[in-house]
Amino acid sequence: MTMMLLGMLLAATSVEVSGLVYACGDDQVRELKIDNKATTESWRWSAKTATDLPRDYGDRLLGHIDECKPVEDGRAILVTASTGGAVLIDRATGKVRFRARVPMAHSAALLPGGLVAIALSIDPAGDRLDLYDLRHSERVIQTLPLPSGHGAVWDERRQRLFALSHDLVQAFRLDRGAAGPRLVESARWSLPGRHDGHDLSPAPDGGYFVTTDDGVWRFDPDGGSFAAYAPLNPGRQVKAVSAVDDRIAWVQAEASWWAHGFTVMRPDGSDRRHVPVPDLHLYKVRWVR
Repeated sequence: MTMMLLGMLLAATSVEVSGLVYACGDDQVRELKIDNKATTESWRWSAKTATDLPRDYGDRLLGHIDECKPVEDGRAILVTASTGGAVLIDRATGKVRFRARVPMAHSAALLPGGLVAIALSIDPAGDRLDLYDLRHSERVIQTLPLPSGHGAVWDERRQRLFALSHDLVQAFRLDRGAAGPRLVESARWSLPGRHDGHDLSPAPDGGYFVTTDDGVWRFDPDGGSFAAYAPLNPGRQVKAVSAVDDRIAWVQAEASWWAHGFTVMRPDGSDRRHVPVPDLHLYKVRWVR
């Protein structure tokens, strides 16, 4: 078989990038099914119409949602908003299981033992990493400095919380003592490029994607190294990268801090397709794993 014929066969049998993603912005989280060049909305949650939240959450605190992570094998969505709120939403019922008032919250992660860590960005009461017990809404149990906090991911294999700030990725171990659970820093690494970290997300190979003001990078915590991710580097204002199996979804700011839609592609940058998200100031997308 000639190389030309092989290439024609591969092109003819290429599979579209498809799957289920959560997209968030304004006061909404939307579940989108991407399949065969079509995108359909299969679920939506709005803070303004939620009936089980204090009024200030719907009116103000969840006005600019900036994170919507599917957790617990897709049974719940962990949400943060730069306007000052964080919630854990049950996917089946849409009910809120946990809430917190957190100024300029940008990301969160579930930790073992029913804990949640929330990264807060630039604000007189922000620039910190908060630890909560999911059983007790709005009751912080630990606060650590995190200048311009933008990312929080629990790494089950390494038993570490990785957090992204303005110019660092930091690792924290979870200690459980007589005084209760505590996060203790165990390592830190300086960001490449012009710093200003935007997003931290896991990669299928066990490493991480990190976005900064001027690029997208692959981060290896074991070697402590950053490498430019060629399909998206250099790239200004990439607000989110989400990867699962052989699919990548990413958001690049088009107007100030938000976008009109997102792009899906293969890890090598091929099969790119723009997915519009109408009537939403989109900030992040996350694949359902």
